[in-house]
Amino acid sequence: MKRLLDVYYIVPSHYDNDGYVHRYWRGVLPSNTANCLKGLTEALAAEGELGPDVKARVTIVDDNVQRPPLARIIRRHRRRPGSVLVGFAGVQSNQFPRASDLALELRRGGVPVMIGGFHVSGTLAMLDEPSPELQELLDHGVTLVKGEVDGPGVMARILRDALAGEMKPLYDIRESPDLTQAATPVPDPKYLRRFLMGDMGTMDTSRGCPFNCSFCTIINVQGRKMRCRSAASMLKSIRENYAAGVRAYFFTDDNMSRSPVWEALFDGLRVMGERGVKIRFMMQVDTQAYRIPGFVEKAQSAGCHSVFVGMETVNPRNLEATGKVQNDASSYRRMVEVWHEAGIQVHVGYIIGLPYDTPESVREDVETLREEVQVDEASFFMLTPLPGSRDHADMVNHGVLIDADLNDYDSTHETFRHPNFASGEWLQAYRDAWQAFYSKESVLHILLRAPRHLYWGLFWTSLWYRWSTCFVGTHPMSTGLMRLKDRRSRRPCFPREGVWRYAWRRVRDVAWGARVYAQLLREFQEIWFLTRKPDDPRWATLAELRLRWMALRVRMGRSDVRERCDEALFEIRTLLTAASERLIELSSSNRPMGTALRARLRGKAQEVEAYIAQVRAMEVSTPRWEDVQRAQQFVSDSLVAGYEEAAIRYVATRRRLNAYRAELIDRIRKGQILRINPVRAAKLVVGETWFAIRFAFSALTQGV
Repeated sequence: MKRLLDVYYIVPSHYDNDGYVHRYWRGVLPSNTANCLKGLTEALAAEGELGPDVKARVTIVDDNVQRPPLARIIRRHRRRPGSVLVGFAGVQSNQFPRASDLALELRRGGVPVMIGGFHVSGTLAMLDEPSPELQELLDHGVTLVKGEVDGPGVMARILRDALAGEMKPLYDIRESPDLTQAATPVPDPKYLRRFLMGDMGTMDTSRGCPFNCSFCTIINVQGRKMRCRSAASMLKSIRENYAAGVRAYFFTDDNMSRSPVWEALFDGLRVMGERGVKIRFMMQVDTQAYRIPGFVEKAQSAGCHSVFVGMETVNPRNLEATGKVQNDASSYRRMVEVWHEAGIQVHVGYIIGLPYDTPESVREDVETLREEVQVDEASFFMLTPLPGSRDHADMVNHGVLIDADLNDYDSTHETFRHPNFASGEWLQAYRDAWQAFYSKESVLHILLRAPRHLYWGLFWTSLWYRWSTCFVGTHPMSTGLMRLKDRRSRRPCFPREGVWRYAWRRVRDVAWGARVYAQLLREFQEIWFLTRKPDDPRWATLAELRLRWMALRVRMGRSDVRERCDEALFEIRTLLTAASERLIELSSSNRPMGTALRARLRGKAQEVEAYIAQVRAMEVSTPRWEDVQRAQQFVSDSLVAGYEEAAIRYVATRRRLNAYRAELIDRIRKGQILRINPVRAAKLVVGETWFAIRFAFSALTQGV
């Protein structure tokens, strides 16, 4: 009879500012590290590397989407000592406090525990001896694993030691393994179902990075030499996983464009697609990947729909200061154009708080990113001196005060005092960047210029990012559809709340969440109305007006423009003149269009022409910045918003319903129930119901 080894790979979460675990119903992405460890462990057991009589049963437990069953694990260990092992997978610095709390609780139950990942490996790579938080775990019998366990015999040795009850305090793995024959990740269908995209797997096709960015831990943990799996093994795994229902992938390589086997992999995926095994994938690349001959074209034919680009900043001085010399800010626009020409959307990683950032420069740089570079999506991060990075080592060596709480090392907290920002300004600049990029106006412009085959993907991603960053205040990559706030899963330094106090907190959380979702759906209904028919001249005119207006707003926001009011008014007059001509042309076109609509468009053109005369009068006199601001307000309210309501009747109706709802809520709050207009209330109910049905049908069918 075979001996059973129960292995639990736990993916730890982190704590929020109230001490509760960040846990959600339906998370964003599964853990690639946990899938890799699962595949490796099962392969070793199947090959007899753990002994001829040993069978491994591997369970992935993700603290981000489920409550770890610690009591059950401890009971199994006590029933079968020596047959249970818990490994904490891929632990980042901000996850380390949560991982430590769980590990110590398991150790109190006698369970053997090991912790690896970037925090352990990065810290031990930088220091001559374990740091205090690592030493505390060692003192309680937790095993630390430094380095990669994919090398020949490495993981097998650790697991055999666990079976024998002889695990070492530290496994210092210094050799970076050849991944050619390494076991590939094995997606667990039960695990994947806990995430928003239950058919998406993750896979690292390569490890390491040849570049030398100061903020990065990859080069000190995985090395600067690229190592990769064989294309044949990856294609085989993808075919097998496809049969199990995995239809999409996120290739998590730090830089897939530098993988020596990218071409063989892309060619294999293309051939598989031609034979009916079609997958879609996104990948991480550098800003120069588009220059590699054939890379973009082959990625597109292989099924790539999105690239995550490590742009980091549009400021050349910041690039030089961080050692990211491979990036060329002047070529960013062309890079985006090349990916767009292939029908692939561009999502960039962007760091706030680099050496030459200031509150003003961050605001202008985000506008440049959004309106000049014109990326489709952006994820912002606060510069964080992660253990294992050169930034962290330099700060420690120079005695810079840095945050002692590793839970804050999630790229959303100020972890050191930035010299260019007053206290709190850096965090505010970070939040303002999210607000600016995912504002309703910005999302509208992104969707207006998006190709149709990418429209719905960008639509839902923008909604997700606006919800998590502008309303909830969490990073969209570490959130989920609905917060699960377990009363018992609270950081030990916080008191456990009483049942009734906790229940009231959750009632308020749920009520607040319902209001936010309702507001978001109303906003995105209007966004959908304004972007859903790009080929119709009315929508094409709207796109032209809005995109020109946004470009003008960006220029008007530059500090040096205020000194040239005459030039600013001239640019506004030029925009108004072009808009008037476009409105007259549209109202006189031969396309089917109601008489009332034509009349509204002509009326709007006449209104614009009348205001052009006022702008000319301002130019003749000595113009002031107040004149420029009034002209901008006219463009925003009378031209753009006025055109939307004149040309697209659903938009006008949506906005009237918004006004009815605001009036109704105001009456209720003031206790003026008898003053509620029943006709308007009825219109509100009927209108909201109709719009909800129409929007839901279009979203489900991905139609207009």
